[in-house]
Amino acid sequence: MTEDPDETPERPVPPPFMWGCCECVRLLLKLAAEWDAPAGCFWEQLQTARHIAEAHPEDVPAQHLEDCELCPEYARRQDDDAAGVWAQHRARDLFMPQTLARLW
Repeated sequence: MTEDPDETPERPVPPPFMWGCCECVRLLLKLAAEWDAPAGCFWEQLQTARHIAEAHPEDVPAQHLEDCELCPEYARRQDDDAAGVWAQHRARDLFMPQTLARLW
């Protein structure tokens, strides 16, 4: 990421289910490798969130009830695309700092 290291919030430790999944571990390692790259790690974040939403839907966190401007908008949408994107949005809380995870 391109944030000032002194201002970047600490990344959460991913939950145990992610360490038990070879694909999650691979994606987390890719994310870590690109975290401080000048181009950032947005693509790696998307890949990781998509994998969690598709392969581990039971582990996707519930709707954010506070401090999230996006969840109410996703909740109003009824199409399958919105449901998938919303699950990816919520999954980002598992491996990204909350302030960054809730940007998309």
